[in-house]
Amino acid sequence: MALVALVALCGCGRGAPTADQASAAKPKVAHSEVERGPVKLSVTVDPSPAWLSDEPTLTLEIEYAAGITVRKPEFGSALGEFVIRDFREPLPRVKDDRQILQQIYTIEPTRAGKIVIDPIGITFTDRRANGDGKQHTLQTEPLTVEVAAAVAEHAPSLAELRPAAEPLPLAESSEIDWWSTAALAVVVVAVLAGAIWWLRRRRVAKAGPPPTPAELAFLELQRLRESHQIHQDVKLFYVELTAIVRRYIERTTGIRAPEQTTQEFLHEISHRREFPAEESRRLTSFLEAADLVKFAAHQPRQEDVEESFRRATVFVGCARAEEVAA
Repeated sequence: MALVALVALCGCGRGAPTADQASAAKPKVAHSEVERGPVKLSVTVDPSPAWLSDEPTLTLEIEYAAGITVRKPEFGSALGEFVIRDFREPLPRVKDDRQILQQIYTIEPTRAGKIVIDPIGITFTDRRANGDGKQHTLQTEPLTVEVAAAVAEHAPSLAELRPAAEPLPLAESSEIDWWSTAALAVVVVAVLAGAIWWLRRRRVAKAGPPPTPAELAFLELQRLRESHQIHQDVKLFYVELTAIVRRYIERTTGIRAPEQTTQEFLHEISHRREFPAEESRRLTSFLEAADLVKFAAHQPRQEDVEESFRRATVFVGCARAEEVAA
């Protein structure tokens, strides 16, 4: 009952926001996007403007066609006058026969004012059948991020201090009232703690243990099989099939297989103990056969496609590989 009363008091006097208020409350972003041939590069800083106490998010997105080799930028611990506090890289996505890579940085400003983020560039090589095979550079425009601190006119000033006020008389209180208030506070805290514990336990019970890499690969293979992509576009089918295997390798070994070319990946696993000679040979054969379809316009036979799918299910160690390949 105490919580309900507190919520009701907090909500009094608040009407629906006007259109101007809603527009002002909507966060803004700083954005730069450039495109050159088969590659598009964009950088977004959210929010902008930001407060000095904020940690904005910088998202770097690279979209490119199949057959393009991209070299992503490498930052140290800072990005201009921003300190990099965190970094993550979601798994690559495929959209309309184009790969999409993202790098997401959590940055912290070191001062207030206008901070300029210098152009961010990448290099790429066009290895498509009709490409020039040369290395190209693509850069974004500089981004200006507004970082605000406490507004000067609202900062406190010693000149505005008023004289000391007269002491106020203490309200009469009894020991019984104090103990009643303390007991009520203990009850409220106990009820809240019990509710939080119950909700967390219920959420954990519903969620269950996280899926293993093999289980994730099994679900992805099942979705690929049910999508009938094999009959619609065999090239995209092979792109997604090899992506599933590469993601499985990344989850189990830490090798960033989705970002590497086939040759870079095969060179790295040749020095890893996790890949015995026979397994490395089968994986090499699987990836090279897929590259012929993805990049050399090779049209595989139906039995070749089924064999590639079977090899993928066996390699990721699906417990139900026979059911997937059926």
